[in-house]
Amino acid sequence: MNTLIQDILVYLITFSALAYLAYKFLVPSRFKRSRNKNAGVCGKDDCGCH
Repeated sequence: MNTLIQDILVYLITFSALAYLAYKFLVPSRFKRSRNKNAGVCGKDDCGCH
């Protein structure tokens, strides 16, 4: 029973790590969410608001 739980945890951690790496390096940036909600507020020129 102990080895079954260990195997499940190993597979779960491995899958999580591979999913994170795939998201980090393989997913194009246009599908990722931006953390900066105010991106592009100042427009093309630098208005000095930051």
